[in-house]
Amino acid sequence: MSQEGVIAKERFEQATTYDEYVERMQVNQRQMTEFTDEIEISDEDIEWWNQQPKINVLVLTYDGCGDALYNIPVLAKIARHCSNIDLRVVQRDENLDIMNRYLNKGTFQSVPAFIFMDEDLVEIGNLKERSHEMTEVFEREGIRLRRSLREQFKEPWRAEMARELRDVVANRKRYD
Repeated sequence: MSQEGVIAKERFEQATTYDEYVERMQVNQRQMTEFTDEIEISDEDIEWWNQQPKINVLVLTYDGCGDALYNIPVLAKIARHCSNIDLRVVQRDENLDIMNRYLNKGTFQSVPAFIFMDEDLVEIGNLKERSHEMTEVFEREGIRLRRSLREQFKEPWRAEMARELRDVVANRKRYD
């Protein structure tokens, strides 16, 4: 049973390389370059990647994405050391046909979306946004921060909530 490629070969080859992507960035260009330069990848990881067969990687993103700024440079640094990795980076909003096949939790157009493919552009794996461990940290710290903010600002927030509740009824307001 043959599997279909994620993207047509011509479209993949026309997608921007990492360096071209960075060169065209409108936001975070300097930081992206700095982060890529400063990242250190272990010799063990480089050796592992070099032992893999050819890997084509398509990354969907947008310039202002914080997760992209911190995560794409890691793969870019690996690709610089591994000639068997062909890394292409494209704008999410210009590639919604692909993005919509890789929705995070079936709903969110989360980026960066890393799509790893074999030499025939058949998917071998994907990663959305960030590692599972880092997502757990974000969620745990987000809860901690929300609790802290609620306590710190409870009086003004209560007053604001009372005002908003009144406004909803008085103006027949609906949140969609």
